[in-house]
Order: sequence, then structure tokens, then C-alpha cells
Amino acid sequence: MKSVKPNFLLVGAAKSGTSSMDRYLSMHPEIYIPQKKEAHFFAIPDFPQRFTGPGDEGMNEYTIRTWDAYLKLFDAVQTEKARGESSVFYLYYPGTAGRIANTLPDAKIIILLRNPVHRAYSAYMHLIRDGRETLPFAEALQAEDTRKAQNYEPMWLYRELGLYSEQVNRYFTALGRDRVHVAIFEEFIRNPQQTMQDVFRFLGVDDKVQVDVSLHMNESGIPKSRKLYSFISQPNFLKEWIKPLFPAKLRERLGLRAKAMVLRKETMDPALSQELQTFYAADIARLEELLERRLDVWRQATSRDYPTASDADHSENYTVG
Repeated sequence: MKSVKPNFLLVGAAKSGTSSMDRYLSMHPEIYIPQKKEAHFFAIPDFPQRFTGPGDEGMNEYTIRTWDAYLKLFDAVQTEKARGESSVFYLYYPGTAGRIANTLPDAKIIILLRNPVHRAYSAYMHLIRDGRETLPFAEALQAEDTRKAQNYEPMWLYRELGLYSEQVNRYFTALGRDRVHVAIFEEFIRNPQQTMQDVFRFLGVDDKVQVDVSLHMNESGIPKSRKLYSFISQPNFLKEWIKPLFPAKLRERLGLRAKAMVLRKETMDPALSQELQTFYAADIARLEELLERRLDVWRQATSRDYPTASDADHSENYTVG
């Protein structure tokens, strides 16, 4: 049996709604997405021997390291026209775009970018949620260079991951602009159906298909009760026992809602927000020139606009995290 290769990749950025977009892509009947997210196969040569940050074991143990194992992700493909996977650090690592271009010469690339100030704080809150980050945000920003030198995984690089212009340009250079689709997170959460329609059209599948965009994946925030959050988010006997009583879609919806209810929102310090806005200003200008469009939605945002509960909450007055 001939192995099936992917023909598109969702490459990041981390904490920019990629978990939700991955889930929505999987709902389209002409698209195949494996259940495993974050394979990171094409970034492996850029990895250190081991990541050493608290809780980084997942990046050491669960990423896909061989071509045969990678192709197995697509063993269940049937007649789907578009076949892809999502790995958010493909955008960050410099050698990844070239490796993808060499291995999958016809692949299309989807990039989802978020206001880098909000993305940085969302990544911080993500690690707070998981009990991995212990420093206040200001101190965590100061520790970034040290953590990078100590081989912490990229999620800890709150500031650096938001320098998008060079990251996006690597994909434009390696694969050509016509094979790279850049979506903006703030537009995604305000009009998710339109964003998905644009992505479907880019992938060459039926763009009239409507998917359920009410599911908000990978929420961030501070657990009101860490024990309760762990109980809801981790496998346990009770959850396995009641699983047959509820349809899979209802279980997913109830689980996501339960997680959201036990996460507390927290606003970024306005001074830090302003500091980061200043830090990113030149790179945003370079990105606008590269994309040939203005990103006023990022300039208009303030720390008060930063919501912390969900990775993609599609309400008019959104809360994101």
C-alpha cells in the first residue's frame, strides 16, 4: 500500500487559535487531519538534544522523530482531497520551511498570526494554567534569554515567538507566496466562518461547507481550583465510566465548557503591554510590508482588550487566552 503524504500544514503561531482551526479543519468532509496535533517532525533537526524546562517532557517524548512514524499519521486517509497536520513551532524554527519545501514540494502552508503582545501573554497564561510557570510575567520576560540558553521549549519564549516578519518571510521564500495563506487571529475570532471559508478555498475544497465554530479549544487562564481543573482535563476512572452515556460531540462540548468555568481571567499589566507594543512596533511594520496590508487591529488593542479565557472565543466582545 502506497503511503499518503500531507499536502498542507498549519504551522502556527502558537497561542493564535491554531487548536480551534485544527478542529474546524477536521470537520470538513474533504479534509483529513490526524488526531495527533504537534507532531513537529519537520522541526526535529533544529531541536536541542533535550528540552529542559518544567513540563517539557512532552516535547521530548511525543514528537514524531522518523519519516515512517510521520507517514503513519495519514494511514487512515481515504478519499480526502486535503491532508494535513498542525505543529505550531514549524513557524519558529528557521530550518523548517526549507525542509518542508524539499520533502513536500506541492504542500500548502497556513499561518495564523495574533497580536504579538496578546500572544505572549496567552503563552504565559498557558504555562501558568498547566502549573509550569511560577514567575510573574515581568520576571518571566526577563528570564527568557536564560531559559532559551538552557534549552526550554519555544513556548517559554514569550517575546521572541511574536517576531513574525522573518518567520513568515522564510515560508514565502522557500515555498512561494501563492502556497502560503496568512490569516489574522483577531479576524478569525470575529468572523470564523469567513476565515474558514477562505482557508477551504485556499486548500481547494468545498468552501460552502459550514463547520461548528462554537467549540473553543485550548483555553488559557489561572485555575480557580487546580485539583478540579486537573480532574476535568486529565483522564480518570469516573470520566471513563460515564463516557458511554454521552455522545462524543456532547462530551467534547461539555468538557470544554467545564474547563472554561474553572479558569479565571487576568488582565496584563498596562505598563508591560506598552513595553511589548513598543518592542514589536518595528517588526509589525516589516510584517505589514511583507503581507502588503495594514494590521490596524493590532495597534488599536490595549491590555484591557486582552481576554484570557479562550484560545478562540467567537463572541462579539471576545475573551481569548
